[in-house]
Amino acid sequence: MPEPARRRPAEERRAQILDAAQRCFGVKGYHAATMDDLVRASGLSKGSLYWHFRSKEEVFLGLFDRYTREIFDAWSQVGAAGQGVLGGIRAGAELLLRRLSGESELLGSWAEFLSHPAARERYAEVLRASREQLAVLLGEGVARGEVRDLPVDGMAAALVSAMEGMLLQVMVDPGFDAEPHWEVLWSGLLGGYAR
Repeated sequence: MPEPARRRPAEERRAQILDAAQRCFGVKGYHAATMDDLVRASGLSKGSLYWHFRSKEEVFLGLFDRYTREIFDAWSQVGAAGQGVLGGIRAGAELLLRRLSGESELLGSWAEFLSHPAARERYAEVLRASREQLAVLLGEGVARGEVRDLPVDGMAAALVSAMEGMLLQVMVDPGFDAEPHWEVLWSGLLGGYAR
């Protein structure tokens, strides 16, 4: 007789739902995907899906939050590997570009989703937090003598703009490969910021 299915921890179920949502939104787009699509893609029951997320919007915001945590976690490790402030910032930026460059369909869904006021508000907060965290890191670099003494708020805004611009190009031009262009852009930024 087969053993009864073991209940999986809530975090594991949420991750399973978010993985399925990423695939669904990437293929169908945010507006066209339905909760039934997410149920089928996740392999869970409708009740289980609704237990973890009350709406498609909540699922999408959960997916957005997961990407955001990954990036901020990467930036929180700046300097941990002995790569210096700029090396750590670069590693975080490249993680973002690698992850999202391979998800151009999902990027398109995000653009579609940003027509929703709650999503725009959340995205604006992420951009603000990104600029603030980068400004703090750059300030530490200035204090250590690794980074030129330039206005850190302006440097942070330029870095965020550069990353967003690369991702926008990935989203609208499927043939655009961000990686070699990021290398040129980073070299230019690094030349201006590094001591």
